[in-house]
Amino acid sequence: VGPAPRALAAAPMATPEEWYRSLPPVTRGYMTSAVAATLTVQLGLLDPSLMHLDFPSIFGSLELWRLLTNFTFFGTFSFPFVMSLFFLIRYTKELEAKRFEGRTADFLWAMAIMGAVQAVVAYVLGGLPFLSQAMLSAIVYVWSREFADTVLSVFGLFNVQGFYWPWVLVALRVLMGGSPVLDLVGILSGHIYYFLEDVQGYSLRAPALLSDFFDRGRPGPAAAQAQRRNMFGNHNWGGGGQRLGG
Repeated sequence: VGPAPRALAAAPMATPEEWYRSLPPVTRGYMTSAVAATLTVQLGLLDPSLMHLDFPSIFGSLELWRLLTNFTFFGTFSFPFVMSLFFLIRYTKELEAKRFEGRTADFLWAMAIMGAVQAVVAYVLGGLPFLSQAMLSAIVYVWSREFADTVLSVFGLFNVQGFYWPWVLVALRVLMGGSPVLDLVGILSGHIYYFLEDVQGYSLRAPALLSDFFDRGRPGPAAAQAQRRNMFGNHNWGGGGQRLGG
């Protein structure tokens, strides 16, 4: 009888700090902003009315921060907030790691495009002070196109392909008595982005200044492109050159 096999050493669990630092930059930043917004409101340090999408305040008083802060507030600490945070971390992380690997600026630009569509819809419809849920729905929609063949389990009752996942979430929200409006606004904005870039083939890349700021010096295709561009987006193909006859 040979010697008993040695037990495999258990892999050390990552500390909360290590897990946090392991998140891709956009996912980490969005999660931090969401937690900070909820925490400041929960502690009474900030009135949520100062963050919501109020167009008279934006156009009349130039309170431009509302164009960003309305995407960060998912409500006070509650079960829906925890679920939103879980969805934000999971789907934003997976999308950033695959579709936008090494392209932080392009991911932020994609979110800006989808956010602009959502803001226009909110302006037309009215009554949509916070678009955080719509942005989350847009991210899930783009994820569903990138991971279309992924199989997900719905409460262990049945499986569904990732391609149909956004619509399953809409159905679940309606069944639980919620309004699907924000989810549908998010799906619309996500589909517009997907249709323009993936179906029509438009290159919705971030402006050169944004790409240079976030991606220069980072590994990935965006960094390689940034090294060949000047600040106006033109390409620098090669070095400074040599004089003829010199």
